[in-house]
Parts: sequence; structure tokens; C-alpha cells
Amino acid sequence: MFKKRLDKNRQRGIILLKRGRHLIYEYLYAKQDRPNIDNDELAEFRRLAKAYANATDRQIAEMISDQHLVEICHERQTQIQE
Repeated sequence: MFKKRLDKNRQRGIILLKRGRHLIYEYLYAKQDRPNIDNDELAEFRRLAKAYANATDRQIAEMISDQHLVEICHERQTQIQE
């Protein structure tokens, strides 16, 4: 799990998992709206990161299909194959 700076350092994204060429973003926020996440949120993000880390590629594909996750493609319009 890590924090990514976006939009010329004006936005933050909490990334739970980097799996191959895929990233799972959980939370996006503007730096001007809040300086950081609190300890309770951090603990919950870590719990979610562990759950996603244990998910199989097929389970991730099912979560996308069921719209529990939304796939955002950058440059190439590819999708996870089951």
C-alpha cells in the first residue's frame, strides 16, 4: 500500500495493491481538502490491501464484472481476461 501524487502534486491517491501492470486505487483526494489520512483509515486500507493481495486473478475479474471494482485503462483499452 502506498500514496501516489497525481495532477502535478495537487491530488493524492491511495493505492492498495500493485499487481503486475495493474494498480488498485481505493481513495482519491485533493491535497487542499485534507493533509493526510488518519490512523483508523490507514488501518482499514491495510486490511483491504491484504484482502486484495490474496485475491486470484479470476476473483479480481469477477469483481470488475460485478462492478465492485472499476477498471480504468490508460492509453490501451485492454481488459482483464478470465
